[in-house]
Amino acid sequence: MQGELKTYFQGSSTTGTQAITLWIAVKTILEIRPKWILECGTGASTIVLSLALNKLKSEYPDYQGKIVSLESEEEWFKIAKANLPDSHRENIEIIYGPREKYEISMFRGYIHSNIPDHPYDFVFLDGPNFVDEFGTSFCADALQIFKNNRPEKLVGVFDGRASSAFVMQTLFGRKAVKYFIPSMAGRFELKGKYEFEKFATTDFRNSVSGRVYLKNRKF
Repeated sequence: MQGELKTYFQGSSTTGTQAITLWIAVKTILEIRPKWILECGTGASTIVLSLALNKLKSEYPDYQGKIVSLESEEEWFKIAKANLPDSHRENIEIIYGPREKYEISMFRGYIHSNIPDHPYDFVFLDGPNFVDEFGTSFCADALQIFKNNRPEKLVGVFDGRASSAFVMQTLFGRKAVKYFIPSMAGRFELKGKYEFEKFATTDFRNSVSGRVYLKNRKF
């Protein structure tokens, strides 16, 4: 596996994903063996994730993992679709998903549209663009999947996306997110029966010391 990754990186100058993020993603995929991977932001990382699936398939003959890769920019979608190697087409479905606004409580973010309905258990969060006319927002695909599918557990990684890490940590608690600075990469694990529809700014309370508490948050 390491040899394949080294060879791939030597032949590619297109990836904007950090090597540390890809290492965390591959390590996690090999550990949890996800059946459905949602990649938010298609690129060279798509092939790396597919190589991880090939390794699992070689070790576990019954394993049948799949990757749904979403790209919000039409130009990059067409390039990725055209350049997908035949050897990885069985693992990967690339979908054009223009970004849509997503709001929860006082947070404003963006998700990809056209997300196929599958029981995703791993999310690679590297898109869509989360900057708009108001400034920085956050990438919310993982929250959308957790809200709609209600999985027992949803595991994933960030590449950059510190704002997404902040929002998830605020909603699910500090233990749900591990973010590595200065690497600007992290891992998250969302679980529990979080009631999104009941979350509102009225749930915030302040102690006399000024510390902020959330009604639904576990410290």
